[in-house]
Amino acid sequence: MSIRALQAKIFCNHNTLDYLWQTHCVFHQRLPEMLAILFNMYRGQAGSTAKQRDLYQRIARFILSCPAQNAPYLLNAVSIPKWKPNSAKKYKVKMKDATGQTVEVTGEAWADEAVKLLSQKTLLYDKAKLLGNLPSCMQQIVSREAVAVISGHHALIELWQTNHEQWCQDKTKWESDTEHQLYLALRPRFDAFEQSVGGQASKRRGRWHLYLDWLKANPDLAAWRGGHPLVHPLSEDAQKRIKKAKPWKIRSVEAQEFWKANPELYALDRLHGEYEKKFVRRRKTKRHIDGFDHRPTFTQPNPVHHPRWYCFNAPQTNPKGYCELQLPTAADRFGRVQLQLITGNKAQSAEYPSAWVPIAFRADPRLAQFRECSIQTTYGKGKAKGNTKTKSAYEYFDAHLQQWRPATISSVKLVFRDIRLNPDGSLKSATPYLIFTCDVQDLPLTDLAAKIQWSETGQTTKAGKPRKNRKLPDGLIACAVDLGLRHVGFATLCEYNNLQCRVLRSRSIHLDAQSTGPDLANLARHKRKLSQLRQLRGKPIPDEESHIHLQDHITHMGEDRFKKAARAILNFAWNTDQTKSKITGQVLPRADVIILESLAGFIPDAERERGINRALVAWNRGQLVERFKQLAENYGYKGRVFEIPPHGTSQVCSKCGAWPPSIPYAVPLIPGSPTYTLAGWKNYLPVQLANTAPMPTTMPRLIYIADSF
Repeated sequence: MSIRALQAKIFCNHNTLDYLWQTHCVFHQRLPEMLAILFNMYRGQAGSTAKQRDLYQRIARFILSCPAQNAPYLLNAVSIPKWKPNSAKKYKVKMKDATGQTVEVTGEAWADEAVKLLSQKTLLYDKAKLLGNLPSCMQQIVSREAVAVISGHHALIELWQTNHEQWCQDKTKWESDTEHQLYLALRPRFDAFEQSVGGQASKRRGRWHLYLDWLKANPDLAAWRGGHPLVHPLSEDAQKRIKKAKPWKIRSVEAQEFWKANPELYALDRLHGEYEKKFVRRRKTKRHIDGFDHRPTFTQPNPVHHPRWYCFNAPQTNPKGYCELQLPTAADRFGRVQLQLITGNKAQSAEYPSAWVPIAFRADPRLAQFRECSIQTTYGKGKAKGNTKTKSAYEYFDAHLQQWRPATISSVKLVFRDIRLNPDGSLKSATPYLIFTCDVQDLPLTDLAAKIQWSETGQTTKAGKPRKNRKLPDGLIACAVDLGLRHVGFATLCEYNNLQCRVLRSRSIHLDAQSTGPDLANLARHKRKLSQLRQLRGKPIPDEESHIHLQDHITHMGEDRFKKAARAILNFAWNTDQTKSKITGQVLPRADVIILESLAGFIPDAERERGINRALVAWNRGQLVERFKQLAENYGYKGRVFEIPPHGTSQVCSKCGAWPPSIPYAVPLIPGSPTYTLAGWKNYLPVQLANTAPMPTTMPRLIYIADSF
């Protein structure tokens, strides 16, 4: 399912805003009570006997391993007398045992013991007393959110423990190296020098004149690997280069010449920098006792500083949190919904007053693409099993495919922004929003894509994984994309038949944008402007950011670029513009599979040209590929997006058709016959259609689809 979180701004009066804020605050008042109970259970501190504490601990571990939506039912096992364990026994979760091994556990491991304890009228807590004065919907959300908070915290701790163990192993391995041990023997002298001058040899130590002077004054450091204790002076050419350098580059040029003249000291300095960066990590303000990252700490939810947003259950959920949803019919129209809100403070030992409050909102334009409809379903259980019934549902209009797709609108989240409080703690002003969780059903694989088969070869890859061969069905349509540097890329649509490839269509993928659009030139211009502004600002204050709006603008431009690029590639693969073949006159088919270049570790020299930021280009390409994979899963390409090495692509001249010596064959061209192109930036590859000679097996991989697989 493709999940979309669509935002809607609430328009309401002061009374309704107070009701929304009251609901938000009451939710945060009751959440810590449930968190304390779960923590006590998990730590083995709940229960009057050792047997009870062990049981509650196993129950807590099971609950925290389950999805959060199961929490209200599972917590009833310790809070209500008449709990039924039938569903709990069917739940299966994976959790770690006492030895650290991952095992699969069901609720049968503790359900019967919990029922036996309940039959003795022994409750860990009374749900009616703890949460009984809340609306039924909020009771469920409090339990669910408490489990979600602790589960997220435990996930962070497990990740930290895994990374910490790996870091300790890497440190031990690094320190066990013979050459590294020679450096570690000299390391106390580096520390003593830093303390004597009152500074730290950080990442700029190579241009620190005191650091270089200290190295020159200690020639024995040059003999750290058994060489001669000698520091070579700078040559005349090096001194001339230093004199010609600009004033602000003198120290940098001097350091470069010093390292060239003294390679042994340079090797020692490299080891010192590597050890400082990986294992000492002085720049980390919050560190573990051994130098690693600080262990994650638990933060108690707070309605203002650390909020957890309250969710309203969908109408199809029991109990429901919202109803009578009226979606906007256009982007500039209002929508309406009724929310169950707390409308005041509770009296002593009484329930919180609640009511259904109508809310008007103006939503994300995409929410107007949903509409309510009716669908036919069958009963899955009970006496009416197999009978059909009619229920309400939603559809989403896909503007790119021009078709309605099945969808659902589930929970609605209440979010506050720009919160301002009065001196007495009451709400002064805030901007409330609703976040609608919308799911659009994934499109299925094509018949040919589903027929792709894999077979074991008995060999393994360099990574140690089993190597497999693909068997492709005849007639398979593949879309190959050659990603570019300054532009998006070049895409080709090919048909695979009997180990031969026929090109159907190819064109450059570009983004139609204004002169201020998200292209690399504008992004680089903004980054240069940001660098200039920060230089004028001077030395930054620790933990203080500068020019936040411009930095956010650059980030949003980059995000806008790769999202639009991913959509453009997908539209080409689906042929959303209904392009017709120039030969047959028929509409070209959609692609069954998509092939992308695997650009891991591939950084062309062209990116180092002036005006192109290498990190920016690499970030956009990486984000583009990840975004495209996510988008492709929703459009019928789940598991059908393949990445291949980029070597051998875009190597034929687009003007003269010359082939490089590394490719021994060329496609014979017939005068007057139609040709297509495939390549990256200014490197177009003439390719003959299937009515001429077959394509050789040494063609670049993005062209010859059989070799690509």
